Amino acid sequence: MPPAVPFRIVLWVTLTSIALGALFGAAEGRALGDASGGLPLRGALDGGLAGGAISSFEFFVRRGPRSTFFRNLPFMPHLTVRALAYVIIILLALSIGHWLTPIAGERVPIRRAEIVFSVAVSVGFALYFSVDRLLGPGVFFSFAAGRYHQPRLETRALLLVDMEGSTAIAERLGELRFLTLLNRFIGDLSQAIADEGGEIHKYVGDEIIATWKLKRAGAASAAVRACFAARARLAARAGEYQREFGLKPDFRAALHCGPVVLGELGAFKMEIALIGDTMNTASRIEQACRDTGHRVLASAAFLDRVADLPAGIAKEALGTLRLRGKETALEVFALEAAS
Repeated sequence: MPPAVPFRIVLWVTLTSIALGALFGAAEGRALGDASGGLPLRGALDGGLAGGAISSFEFFVRRGPRSTFFRNLPFMPHLTVRALAYVIIILLALSIGHWLTPIAGERVPIRRAEIVFSVAVSVGFALYFSVDRLLGPGVFFSFAAGRYHQPRLETRALLLVDMEGSTAIAERLGELRFLTLLNRFIGDLSQAIADEGGEIHKYVGDEIIATWKLKRAGAASAAVRACFAARARLAARAGEYQREFGLKPDFRAALHCGPVVLGELGAFKMEIALIGDTMNTASRIEQACRDTGHRVLASAAFLDRVADLPAGIAKEALGTLRLRGKETALEVFALEAAS
C-alpha cells in the first residue's frame, strides 16, 4: 500500500531542508566571520533532521489517529497548527545539531537569526502544504511549474464514485445536515483512494473523480483496491452513520481507462481540467450501474490493464452494453467482493 506521504514528498522536503540549512549556515558563517567552515555542515545536518521530522509529522497529520481532526480544521487554524509544529520541530533540530557539532567559542545554543529563519521556513512549508490541501495534492506544484499550461495527453485509470440516492437523502435530512453527511462520506472515500495512491481530481456534488497514472506499475489494480476499500470503510462505519444521520450511505462506481487531456482551464478561477472521450465513457458506465443493478462496473479495456484482480474480488461478464450517447457498444463487467 503506498504511504499517505509519498516518498517523493519526503525526499523533496528533506533535500529542500538540507539545501536551505546549508545555505543559511554559509551565510551565517560569513556574517560571523567563522573560518572553520563548520556552520554550513551543521546547517545541512539541521535541515536533514528537520526535514525528516516534518515528513513524519505530515504522515501523522494524514494517517495518524487525529488525521480526521486535522483534516476538518478551517484553513487558518490548520495553517497555524502546522506552522507552530514546524517551528518546534526546526528548533529541536537546531538544538540537536548544536549538540552534535559544537563550534569553539559559541556562546548561545540558538542565535536570534536562526530563530527568525526557522519561523520563516516553517510558515513557508505550512503555507505550501495548506494550499496544497485546498487545491489537491500536487496541484499547486503543477500550477507553479506550468506543467499543464499547455494541454497534455496522458493515459490514466479512472474511478468515478457517486452516492446512491443522494436526492432522497438530501430531502430527508435537509441541506445543512446533508452537507455534513456529504463531507463525512467524501472524507471516508477520499482516504481510501489516497491510501492506494489515487489523485482526487474533482468533487462534483456527491461524486468523486479519482485518477491513477497508468505508467505507474499496478495502477489499475490500485484503483480496484481503492474502490472496494472505500466500500469496506463505509461498512465499518455504518453504525456511526446510522447513529448520527439515521442511514447507511452507499455508492455506485465505474472503472475505466484510456487517454485523457489535462490542461489549465479558467480565467478568474483556475483549475486543471481533465477532458476527453475516456471521461465521457466512464460517466456513462457509472450511469449504467442504475440500469444493471450492480454497484461497481468496469470496462473490458480497464480490466485488460489489471494483471490479477485483488484477492476476494470477482468479475462477472455482462456482455456489451449500449451506453447512452455512445455509437458503439462497450464490453462491461460487474465487480463484486466475495461475501
